[in-house]
Formats: sequence, structure tokens, C-alpha cells
Amino acid sequence: MNLTKSMRQNKADKIFLKLLKRVRSGKTTTKDVELLMSLHFGKLSEKKKKEIMEKATYVFANKEPMRVHNMEKLKETQSETNPVARISAISTDTSGLKYKGRSSHFKKDDLPFVTTICRGAKVQVTGRNLEPSWGLYNGSVGTIVEIIYNKGENPLDGTLPQYVIVDFPQYCGPIWSEKNPKWVPIPIVKQKCEKGCCEMSFLPLTLAFAKTGHTFQGQSVGKGHPIPVIIVQPGSRRFEGNCPGLFYVFLSRATDIGSEEDRSTSAIFFHTEDMNNDRITDLLLGADGKEYKKVQKRRKWVRFLEKHKYEITITKKEKKSLIKWATNTRISKETLQNIVDDGSWRQSNELNY
Repeated sequence: MNLTKSMRQNKADKIFLKLLKRVRSGKTTTKDVELLMSLHFGKLSEKKKKEIMEKATYVFANKEPMRVHNMEKLKETQSETNPVARISAISTDTSGLKYKGRSSHFKKDDLPFVTTICRGAKVQVTGRNLEPSWGLYNGSVGTIVEIIYNKGENPLDGTLPQYVIVDFPQYCGPIWSEKNPKWVPIPIVKQKCEKGCCEMSFLPLTLAFAKTGHTFQGQSVGKGHPIPVIIVQPGSRRFEGNCPGLFYVFLSRATDIGSEEDRSTSAIFFHTEDMNNDRITDLLLGADGKEYKKVQKRRKWVRFLEKHKYEITITKKEKKSLIKWATNTRISKETLQNIVDDGSWRQSNELNY
């Protein structure tokens, strides 16, 4: 499949669409650079900055500044009456012995073996696609409402909570709380290692005041979306060379960039000294004026894919018939529920979590 169109943005915003096309190819013009620099967070008034920061999610090129930002925001959110819970995973070996922390058979960054949260903290689903059709996919962002333990248990004794209630703005599944239809109880989940000899029980949530660009792929940002605005630290020019297309990933998350008269309504802003003219003038070349090696390798790979792409053999008549069937086929809500309740169609009897 060859992706050639920008689907998130308003088709009437020709300026933004043309900008995205040039950024995608890595060749920005002088006007493009001027437009992009107008989205620098530092150009806004202090009042506007404060307003945007209250609703923004920060996106970083690197993990370490993301981790620092998350911990700083958690510190701001906690208080004496709203303490932080440090929830450590529990591993079980082949003999049934349980111990706190991560089994060596699990990679450090694969699953959240320690989750540090409090009420009001912004979090994301991690290590699981719980129910994607309900809006509970890996990366879904919500806010902690409450952490529920059994009577007499608490995080200080190493006990895992029964579940954590999270408010997910994008949730569209069965209602758990009539008064709060977006609240979802997130349970502890279990996963066996690849060898099948040990198991880890963990809370599939991590802090999401900030995210990395790599974990933010697939998200849409703007009015009407769970995340209305992002503030991006784009990383250095060298980082772009190691991850070609990173800047395009950042920019293309936004559904709009405001108007020429007022960029303060944009869904994306950039910050830190990494956002400068040199960083975005030519996204394919290094400081030495030579094309990045990874760009060369990517171009070679694209040529290979184009040479070996699979041609669709469906006829126009078959395509028309399929579209007609999809358009005209309707089932009742009751029938759909019966299909969902009938587990025989599943490939596994296990629940998604």
C-alpha cells in the first residue's frame, strides 16, 4: 500500500497540506521555515502559554526529557491528601514463587514493571490493546480517577490494586458507571514470558503528561480529539538523521496549525533551542551538507518495495459489488450483541486483557 494523501488535515487548508508534502519529501522552502518558526512556543504571550500548557501533551524526541517532564508533572499533581502510589509488578517463576519486580525474561522497556501514579495523573494504556474498538488501545490517554485496593491493603506492602479507574475521553464501550460513562476500571493483567516458564502481573498504565514521538505515531491532535494540542521538542538535526522522517511525524499529528493571522489556535507548537532555522531548512542533509546515510538506505528500500509491490487483481465490477454489499448490509443492535457474546468466533477463549 502506497500512502500518498494526508488524511487528518482539513482539505480546505491548502497551505498546511502543501507544507506537509514538502516536509515529507524533506525539502522545505524559506517560507515553510518561516511558517514553522511561527509555531515556536516562545513567540506566544505568557497568558496564551499558560492557557495552552494546561491542556497540552508534551511530545519529546528522546526518552530522558520525557521521563523528567512526567515526574515533574506528577510532583505537581500529588499532595498530602493525594499521595503517589508506586505499583510494582509481581513475577511468578516455574516453582510458583512470587517476587516483586520484573523477571529477567522480560525486556526492560516492553512492559511497565513499575507504575508511579496518583489521582489526577495523566496516563496511557501500555503493553496492551485492551479493546481497540472501545477506544482502549495501546497509547490511549486518560486521567486517573481512583486507585482501588482491597480493604486493609495498600501499595506500601507491595500489594497490587484490584483495579484503577481511568477517565478516557475517547472511550465508547459498555458503560461501567452510569453517571460517568467515560470511566473505565483498568485491571491488573498477566503475561507469560516468551519461554512460557514465568509470568508477570502488572498494571498496564504509564504516565502520559509527555510521550515520545515514536509512541505518538497514529495519534490525531486538535479540536474534537482527546488531545487538543501538543508541544513538541523536535530533537537535534543529528537525531533527525538517525530517525529520518521524525519531524514529519510530529507535524502530521496536527489537524490544523491555526490561521496566518493567528497561529495561537494551532494544534501543535514547538519548543526548546532545537527548533531553529538550521534544524528544519533541509531535513535530508547533515551539518556537513551530505545526505544522511539512513536517508540513502530508506530510498533504496522504497525502490525495492516499489519494484516488488503487489498489484490488486480485483475487477471494477467486483469492487463495485463489494462496496454495494458493505453499504447495504445492516444488522440490528441485538444481533450484533449476540455475535459479540458468542465466543465461538474468537481465535482464543482468552479475554483481550
